[in-house]
Amino acid sequence: MRVIVDANIVFSAILNSNGKIGDLLINSRRHLDFIAPDFLRTEIRKHHSKLVKISKMTLEQVRESEFQVYNNITFISEE
Repeated sequence: MRVIVDANIVFSAILNSNGKIGDLLINSRRHLDFIAPDFLRTEIRKHHSKLVKISKMTLEQVRESEFQVYNNITFISEE
């Protein structure tokens, strides 16, 4: 089954990769095909400082969490 994810879902998964949404995005690749537009990465990048502030993680930790989440999403060009 294909599931379209938006920035809010990815934002939540980055903040708490052990939470329900994070766990679903990271561990359900066999059962679900997550897709998102390429622009989502730009949108998340714009909010790195907010992610760092809310999560109390370092920027490097936020980027690592972001990388884990992105590994399970197929990004599609808007073109």
